[in-house]
Amino acid sequence: MDFCEINTDYDIEQLMNNFGSFHDSCIKEIVYISGGYVEEDGAMNPFDSEKCVIIVFQSQDAKYRTIEVKFEGVVQMNLVPKPDYYDNIIYEASLIKNNELFYWAEWGNFQVNDSNNSSGTWISSTKVSWRPMEFKMGNHPIYFPTA
Repeated sequence: MDFCEINTDYDIEQLMNNFGSFHDSCIKEIVYISGGYVEEDGAMNPFDSEKCVIIVFQSQDAKYRTIEVKFEGVVQMNLVPKPDYYDNIIYEASLIKNNELFYWAEWGNFQVNDSNNSSGTWISSTKVSWRPMEFKMGNHPIYFPTA
């Protein structure tokens, strides 16, 4: 399935409705693509030309139980894994657009000033898109399958 690009408040509302505002969900996997690389001959492209983060979320009870959200033009990401023996359930998340940036946070009622808060996971980017993923429930890795 193609990605649904988010441009408007209505697009944000569609994602939040289809994924239950991220209630009873969790981050399953995160992939970062910088755009930097080294060729076989040792030549390097040392630039973060991609700056793309892809996050797979799973939900207990949303319309789409697994979704992939792609953040392109990432400006900043704050990843705070939960301590051992503490649940990583997202009870409500936020997705807002402020000026030309999108912000996603693992808590409700996110405000741009919250980006100074380092106690939770959040990301800002210039572009966001998403798509449902079928048959991707459970603990099996999606991006890095085991041999």
